[in-house]
Amino acid sequence: MKIAFPETPFTIRTPHAHLAAVLHRAPGKSLVILCHGFTGTKTESGRLFVQAARALQKAGLNVLRFDFMGSGDSSGDFSQMSPNTQIRDALDVLAWGRRRYKKVAYLGLSFGGGTVICAAHQAKTRPDALLTWSAVPSFTWWRTVPPEGEKPVAGNPMIPGKSFYKDRPKVDIPEAYVALDIPRLQIQGDRDLPEFREQFAAFSPKNNPLVRHLVIPEADHVFTTWTHRRQVIAESVRWLKKHLA
Repeated sequence: MKIAFPETPFTIRTPHAHLAAVLHRAPGKSLVILCHGFTGTKTESGRLFVQAARALQKAGLNVLRFDFMGSGDSSGDFSQMSPNTQIRDALDVLAWGRRRYKKVAYLGLSFGGGTVICAAHQAKTRPDALLTWSAVPSFTWWRTVPPEGEKPVAGNPMIPGKSFYKDRPKVDIPEAYVALDIPRLQIQGDRDLPEFREQFAAFSPKNNPLVRHLVIPEADHVFTTWTHRRQVIAESVRWLKKHLA
């Protein structure tokens, strides 16, 4: 039986980790890289990334979703991850995509959104477009010291180690986002996590044709409601097709 839209699991071997990935192949020459959130995986909450990848694939875009080092099926331990290790992974995957596709875009959710903003800023060759869903507005939003009583245990996918609180990029998310010169779209709900929408709106460039900030009424941080989920995926498909054509 021929599969119209193949989905191929494989491993991206980088100098730092073996990253478990799934490639949704399409006829086009553009790639969208999906970057999951904190304690998430390449599947994401309620299979959000699976649904998004299949919709993008159906629209003719190749899609790669992967697990960051220490998450999901990738090598490494979650207690060793940090903002900088995630940025490093995102840059390694961007380089992988650049060798194979004409145009490449990032799509990052929550912590993955903050990750791809900083990765795009650090990249020698920046992605062609940057889409974020409910992006963390700043890495300083997170604590700078581990909460009292929280001790990382090897294999525990919920508790990060000390490096998570210390190993952060020199240029934080707001400054990185403003400095970018590529098309950017941030989508979030007006019921996003406290201060996420307000903080992001405060630094998002105004009256810039390359920047759009879309707020979906009643939507939560991960677009749990089916109506909101369909809307954010449909908006994303339209925007990415426009900028990766």
